[in-house]
Amino acid sequence: MSSVKKIKAQIGSVSNIQKITKALEIVSTVKLQKVKQKTESYRDFMLDFLGLLNIVSNRVDIFQQSEVKSKKRLIIVVSSDKGLCGALNSKLMRHIFAKYSNEWKDKVDIFCIGKKAFEFFVRSGFNVIGNIDSKDNIDEIDLYQVNKYLRDAIAENKYEKIKVYFNYFKNTITQVPLRFKIFPLDQESFDRYVENLGIALDDVKISDIEHKDLLIEPNLKEFSRELINQLIEHMIYGAVLQNKTGEFSARMLAMKNAKDNSDEIIKQLKLGFNKARQSIITQEVSEIMSAKMAIEEA
Repeated sequence: MSSVKKIKAQIGSVSNIQKITKALEIVSTVKLQKVKQKTESYRDFMLDFLGLLNIVSNRVDIFQQSEVKSKKRLIIVVSSDKGLCGALNSKLMRHIFAKYSNEWKDKVDIFCIGKKAFEFFVRSGFNVIGNIDSKDNIDEIDLYQVNKYLRDAIAENKYEKIKVYFNYFKNTITQVPLRFKIFPLDQESFDRYVENLGIALDDVKISDIEHKDLLIEPNLKEFSRELINQLIEHMIYGAVLQNKTGEFSARMLAMKNAKDNSDEIIKQLKLGFNKARQSIITQEVSEIMSAKMAIEEA
């Protein structure tokens, strides 16, 4: 009888876990749809922004950068705050760790967006200079801190290169670690960013205003510098959007797989439960028959 009670308790435990995973799957599905809508809005905004950038680039070299003597590098790592999203975070961390764990370790500063990245790099002995939470609602993620640090670092020529690492959302079942060089920003890095954004350069909207009619204040040089700073900030926001989309998608699939696996476990447990009950009933019937035969012989 104890084995039956034990199996029954196991069935109850697995069923409770199944309810939790089902709820998490539903929540992740809803959040995934919301962040996909934000991604579409972001893409539409970037079409207009790149159109403005295109107009300015016809009058000045927007990618011209001053010489940087520093040999230090900054990497911005976008991860999640929570787990239960498969290997999403671990794949990204391993990718970065393999590249920077040896000779570059003392020459790299890391700014983390997300607790998982922060915990990993602090534990691994890297120089983590900043961290902000990666909340489920992307509008609540305070990117001001990282944006301000970037502006100051670029103005002071503090780093030779600045790169952002995140998980790129290819489709519902595939998210891949990806990096962008955001400083010094060159044509190759910019084209790669636009390509991964899913925008064809032919789609970029060009203003009807003639270039010569544009009045730019305070001057073209400062305006183009501010435009590049804003482009970098938009690239960071886009990386966070991509990572959030991948996070919700990975968690949705992980919870679905957990729910499906629990169905199989419950099925096997019920089979064992029925066998145990059958064994007990058979034993009790046998004992009754034996007792009956003993009484008749007496």
